[in-house]
Amino acid sequence: MKKKGRALTAVLLGLTMVMSLAGCGQKKENTADTAAAGSEAAKTEESTGEKSTSAAMETITLKLGFNGDFLTMPEAVLGAAENLNKKYEQEGKNIRIEFETDYQTIDNSEYHNNIVFAHKSGDAPDIFICDADVAGFVKAGCVLDITDVMSDAFVDGVFTPTMVDGKAYAMPFDLPLRVIYYSNKDLADIGWSQDEIDALPEKIRDGEFTLEQFMDLCSEVVEKGGAKYGLVHRPGAGNDFFDMLNAFGGQYYDENGSLVFDEAGITRFFESIYENANTTKITPPNLNQLGWDTINKMVGTGEAFAYYGPMFSATYVAQAAGLETEEFAKNETFVLFPKSEYTDAPFATVAPQMMAISADTKYPDVCKDIFRELAGDSNSLLAKHAGTIYTLSCIKEANKNPEVTENPILKNVTYMADYARSVPAINNLSSLKSEMFTQIVSLELGQTTPEQAVADLKTQIELNVNNVIFK
Repeated sequence: MKKKGRALTAVLLGLTMVMSLAGCGQKKENTADTAAAGSEAAKTEESTGEKSTSAAMETITLKLGFNGDFLTMPEAVLGAAENLNKKYEQEGKNIRIEFETDYQTIDNSEYHNNIVFAHKSGDAPDIFICDADVAGFVKAGCVLDITDVMSDAFVDGVFTPTMVDGKAYAMPFDLPLRVIYYSNKDLADIGWSQDEIDALPEKIRDGEFTLEQFMDLCSEVVEKGGAKYGLVHRPGAGNDFFDMLNAFGGQYYDENGSLVFDEAGITRFFESIYENANTTKITPPNLNQLGWDTINKMVGTGEAFAYYGPMFSATYVAQAAGLETEEFAKNETFVLFPKSEYTDAPFATVAPQMMAISADTKYPDVCKDIFRELAGDSNSLLAKHAGTIYTLSCIKEANKNPEVTENPILKNVTYMADYARSVPAINNLSSLKSEMFTQIVSLELGQTTPEQAVADLKTQIELNVNNVIFK
């Protein structure tokens, strides 16, 4: 869940592939010359039966930037390039690529700022991981329009978070879902039968078991000694809280990606936060001080009955609890956010990890070809990525791959793709996220009331954020 501050830079050389005939950037003229030479060489070989050596091999270097704990995303890029290299070699094209890779594990905001700075100094990676603030990258002029990479191969709606003014500026690499986890063992410990445990996900999916009932269940588990805590969440600011806001019928954006301040919805959410920590006591009042390792272990061992957040965080939860994936999958169930009295249906939120192409790259066509290869013949690399970090895939065909269908966790949640909500790029979301978490901490500590927290949050948004829709 938490990215720790360390950096690793590696140089991988010798990976080859070929650029399409339509050259790009400052290399366009060289590429055209190479292609012409290759064509002439082919004619010579055809007439004489001898291979020509007149076509010179052009080597280009792309920089691949990544920030994260698991390297399956950049590995997919490198693997797709290898496969392209084999194809282009068979086609007799005379370009190869060398990759210089820069892998880090630092805070997302810090990495975002580093990319913007690198863009301004002319040293941005050609391909790099793109955080949720796509609009911020677009505003800074960092990323290339890749609308022409979109195709029917992708899961419907998965490009929504990458879109700004109707154009796509990043490629989704997965289909991570933000959901609710809960412990099967805790339910068994308070007397639930296996049939009752097995039936709960479907009841939530069908809308028969509501959010209000789930909150009551969290309290019941604690009261009957099944767990120490009923419901926990991340210890820092994050988009997970917006999902619970949505579950209580709250809104934080409109169809145009404008920030919305929904006072009634935020009030309901804040009331729940306050009650959970101070009345029912199903949430630790000092949760934000516990740290990721402690929270992960609580969830993995069943000390905390339920948690809401990204499904791929199960990787960290299992590790913290000292469990193998198979064992963890038996202990834990993943479900949609249930419908509430303020909503019409259950849902999960899609928050794909994305990679973008630098607006400054000299080789845009090469980079786009890699993305197209990943969506096409090399989609098994994205299936492997999905299976490794417990997400569904952004590619329809990849979701049929055994990496997904035989995964002990994913095989039970493929239906969630039909309930997934894709969130657009939202202007100024980081400001609301930060200010909201400040109020959440104070609410859980009992230092403020829901009414006062809403008023203070509204004041901060009015003072610091422009173009907000208040309702």
